[in-house]
Amino acid sequence: MSDIVNALGETFSDNSFSDHCSTLFKAYKQNAEKYSISFNSNNTENYNNPFSVDELTNAISKSHDTAVGPDSIHYQMLKNLPDSAMDTLLRAVNYIWTTADFPPEWHLAIVIPVAKPGKDSTVPTSYRPIALTSCLCKVMERMINTRLFWYLEQLKLITPVQSGFRKQRSTTDQLVHLETFVREAFVNKQHAVAIFFDLEKAYDTIWKYGIMKDLVDAGLRGRLPIFIGNFLKDRQFQVRTGTHLSV
Repeated sequence: MSDIVNALGETFSDNSFSDHCSTLFKAYKQNAEKYSISFNSNNTENYNNPFSVDELTNAISKSHDTAVGPDSIHYQMLKNLPDSAMDTLLRAVNYIWTTADFPPEWHLAIVIPVAKPGKDSTVPTSYRPIALTSCLCKVMERMINTRLFWYLEQLKLITPVQSGFRKQRSTTDQLVHLETFVREAFVNKQHAVAIFFDLEKAYDTIWKYGIMKDLVDAGLRGRLPIFIGNFLKDRQFQVRTGTHLSV
């Protein structure tokens, strides 16, 4: 069983290697990363303020019960904390926020391999990785994400045609736009052309430096982008099957 979880771990890890990128992009990436990114700030921006108890309780209330991460803290534990414990948790969250002292345990994910339907179960690529991370970290992520989207929406930095990951928007909006586009083409006896992109392993191959560059170009400084940077670096995972963990 140890050989199996290690083989799965190597396969999942290989998905994120930059060697899979094109030669042209690798050259561009190498040149771009010569320049350091600075998020220096006195943290007086609204989005860098310490979190309030309302933000914390709201983030916890919106959490759906999922499997626990490596720290074994469940959402139900957080949802049933007494007020005194909630105050203690808020102080801990704000300590992490203001000191940028990112807990090393939050860099770790336990990956559960789930077989893809109709695929050969003896081949490692036939499994989809489901990552279990700290529920407490995800609560803080949700709080930060709320502030980030508020900032992006206020400054209109998100293109108006984007519907995904936005409040009061959904894929239905894009389907309505597409249907309208096609119907108008029929009425006007024109051709309607649509292009769909399916990005293979999109999340596994995201360019971290590129994300940070986008944040600094958007004008973000201080605690918020620094937290995101700490969240993205030094990520680790272990594959778990039953009681066996990969090395």
